[in-house]
Parts: sequence; C-alpha cells; structure tokens
Amino acid sequence: MASTRFKKTPFHFLQYIALQSFCWVLRCLPYSIAVSWTRRIMGWTRFFLPKRFKLVQHNIQLAFPEKSPQEVYGIALESWRNMGGILAEFVKLSHMKPEEFKKHCKIVGFDKALKADFHTGGIIHIGHFTNWEAFGLASSAYGIDKAVLAQRVDNPYVDKEINRLRNIISGRTFYSNHDAKPFFTCMRWLKKKRMLGILFDQNVISAEIWLPFLGRICAWSPITALLAIKMQVPVFPVKVTRDDKGIIVCEILEPLTPPVEYSPQNVRQFTKLLVGYYEQWIKEDPASWLWAHNRWKREKEGLKYLDQHPEENVE
Repeated sequence: MASTRFKKTPFHFLQYIALQSFCWVLRCLPYSIAVSWTRRIMGWTRFFLPKRFKLVQHNIQLAFPEKSPQEVYGIALESWRNMGGILAEFVKLSHMKPEEFKKHCKIVGFDKALKADFHTGGIIHIGHFTNWEAFGLASSAYGIDKAVLAQRVDNPYVDKEINRLRNIISGRTFYSNHDAKPFFTCMRWLKKKRMLGILFDQNVISAEIWLPFLGRICAWSPITALLAIKMQVPVFPVKVTRDDKGIIVCEILEPLTPPVEYSPQNVRQFTKLLVGYYEQWIKEDPASWLWAHNRWKREKEGLKYLDQHPEENVE
C-alpha cells in the first residue's frame, strides 16, 4: 500500500500549477537570461526563509571555522542562488535537442562510462554539487540509457513531472524512498551490465553508516558500496562544475574498484572513500554545495551510536 505521504491533495495540485506556470516562463526566455533571473529570485527568497538561511550559515561556519562571518554569508548566498540556477538549467536543458544541449553542458571522460555500459556495468557516484540533474540529462544526450536511484518528491504531481523531464531523452528512475526493495531493483539492472546513477545521500533514516563529513558525524546510505561490492562493478565519481562561460562541465573520473569480499568493515571503508571525493570538492568550492539540507540533523544520535559501537569508527 502506498504511503499517505505521497497522496494527491488539492494543495499539491496548486503547487504543481504554479511550478508549471513558472517553468513555462523560463522556457520562453533565452538560456542565459533564464538562469540569471532564477538565481536572482532564489537569492531574494532568503528573506522569506530566514531560519533556513541562518541554518545554512551555521552549518557552513561549523564546517569551515576558519572563515569569517562575511565569507560564510557569501558562500551561503551563492549556494542559495545556485538552487535557482539549477531549476532554470534543468528546465531549459530538458527541452533541448542533443546538438543544442551539448553547447551548454558537456561531459569530460565520457569514454569511461561508455566503455562500461553493456560490458561491466557500473555505478555513477554523484552528489548535491553544482547541478547534478544536468549530468543525468547529459549522460542520455551523449548516448547512455541509464537508470537513476532517486528520492521521490512528496508532491506526486511535481514528482511525475520531474521524473518525466529527468528521463525525457532516455532512462528510468528507481525510488529509494518508495520502492519496497530498491536494492534488488538496482541489482537486477546492474546484472544487465548497465549504468546506474546514485545520488550520494546523507541524513538517511534507515540502514545508515555513521561517518564523519567535514568534521561532523552524519548518516550515510551504504547502498553504493553494497551494490558495488555485491555486484563487483566499478564506481565512477563524477565532478560537476561550471566554466567561466556558465557551461556545465561533468567530469567522469577514473573508476574505483570495490573490495572483492563483502564485510561490514569493507562497506564502511569504501563508503568513506566515496565521501572523501565530496569533502575535497566542497573544500575547493563550498558555494557549489547544496547547504540548504541539514545533513547533520542526526549528529547527536550518531555520536551516541559510535560511542556504544567503537568498532564501527572509521579513521
């Protein structure tokens, strides 16, 4: 039985109509203007969500105690504006033909993923950095019929539209918070030697691994490490940035080979390795990270758990 969390309501429908109207306006605007416009609008919303914006600044200050309050505010504001840019880029890119798409978003190292598709299969390791949705569209535009593991949006109307746009060129979505057995769904896909994109998540509510992230403990999903070890497929870290012209650059790095044998310790160690990529990238460019989510919401719970289970601490 479906959770009541995802049931349709009149309010959900009104939200959907408002979002569709806004997206229609974006589609009518030139690409650069749409991105600039939504960045500016999103920046203004911090005045309507002061508690959330203060939380963003608080988390940045804890992660980077050496930075001044002025620097923290600047990082928070740019991260906030980036959310608006992501929306405009996603809407505009999803309605472009592949030839036009590649003028605004490109993949570096695409041959690595193409070689794995239908040969070994593999997992794309990506997180809330710059514009993660753009890479999903890019992989399809460049010729990979991938699947993605994603969180379902509470509003079913909005979720259906996001999923349609996400897979408008090709692909399919598996839900980690709705599918009864997402792990086995992903296993079946990887058995076909296909590519699976997983958005690396923190603050999960079940089956977590407690690991430090930017100096603080948070709850990580072990699914990427579990699938890689169980299926013996490589993991491809993907770094998404923008160049000085605003072009989105998705760089597929060298694949990581998982441990040969399954053990809880190997899962923790491999997950820690994956965490390290995003820690490094965030330190290089903290404003491109999505700080609006409270990734350390369960920090006290994690510290208590690790105090009771010292054998699970990973250095």
